Amino acid sequence: MKYPVMYRAHYDLPAPRVENVREEAKKAFEKARFWEETKKGARIAVTAGSRGISDILPILTTVLEMLKENGFQPYLVPAMGSHGGGSPEGQKKVLAGLGITEEKMGVPIEATGEAATIGEAAPEIPVFFNKAALGSDGIIVVNRVKPHTSFRGPVESGLMKMLAVGLGNPQGAAILHRFGPGGLRKYIPQVADFILANIPVLYGLAIIENARDQTACIEGVEPEEFFKKEQQLLNKARSLMPRLPFQELDLLIIREMGKCFSGTGMDTNLIGRLRIQGESEPEAPRIKRIAVLDLADRSEGNATGIGLADFTTDRLLAKVDWRVTYLNVLSTTFVQRAMVPLHFPTDMEAIQMALRSLGTENPERARVLIIQNTLELNEVEFSAALFQEAKANPFLTITGEGREMTFSNGKLVS
Repeated sequence: MKYPVMYRAHYDLPAPRVENVREEAKKAFEKARFWEETKKGARIAVTAGSRGISDILPILTTVLEMLKENGFQPYLVPAMGSHGGGSPEGQKKVLAGLGITEEKMGVPIEATGEAATIGEAAPEIPVFFNKAALGSDGIIVVNRVKPHTSFRGPVESGLMKMLAVGLGNPQGAAILHRFGPGGLRKYIPQVADFILANIPVLYGLAIIENARDQTACIEGVEPEEFFKKEQQLLNKARSLMPRLPFQELDLLIIREMGKCFSGTGMDTNLIGRLRIQGESEPEAPRIKRIAVLDLADRSEGNATGIGLADFTTDRLLAKVDWRVTYLNVLSTTFVQRAMVPLHFPTDMEAIQMALRSLGTENPERARVLIIQNTLELNEVEFSAALFQEAKANPFLTITGEGREMTFSNGKLVS
């Protein structure tokens, strides 16, 4: 087969950025009302999620140091629903993969897969809550606000979802996900409001990232403002989110996927695929085929989202922990996202078959884009068929001469 000629480019989307993350986090946190209203010596639970937030370490460190300096006893609570297999060991392992350990943070991590029922937010909607967080005198919620990869609603991924799903542990996550995207849209605000009315949530620290995965904004939120403020922050996050440089593609090649890049392994907002029964697919981008080549080690074997691809490699599948992957998709009910695509022994065969499946006599003329993953888009490769569009794109800088797509021992050459 004759492969497309590929060009390298630097992709430089506009990206407002916080210059001093620790100082910005301090400013946002010191505005909180609870400093004057909470007794000294109180045990404060601070949430730590499973997502790869770029500046989570300096932000959490700032929060924990300020709490200790003001006479409180902080500890971290994994707030990740069913991630980490729903076990204390698995949760701590996920956090360690993000650099969050007891040694580094200087506080205990109280992990548990257990949740207690604290009431009902609506008929047949029991509210589960992390037992380690229930043992606190107050809770600080720290999370990124961003568009969700499975549904659209007034609030999506953020502070309220961390309360309703993250701190619900596997039990709470399963309850909400069983209603599908419509249920998440409806019940996350209801469950979060119930928790806010019945549990001592002291404050929220909301993080927004730009298209380069850098911190664009850190904002403190009082509990009674969670819903209203998060809607505003979600709109801001949506305006800053990354997008592919081309919206019409024959083939998108993703070198690696994983939970460390997106909750669905590959960001559905970026690739334009949901694969959820009953939900309409996004209008853009329009991509005929997606081939994903590897699973990141930091994903800990979780290949949730593999079903979003059409082609993959045996190398990727050999790394999959199907027990963890199935637990994840069964808790969400979005089972199609764990279905195995057509798979082949090498990158070369997977890409070759993806190109052949397009049904064109001239695969070298295909509109092809190669990215590292759906989180890191600074460096991309595009085929000759996209050259004129690339030249006209103000955010793309072509950095080298074109060369035919090449392989070494069957592996796509970087």
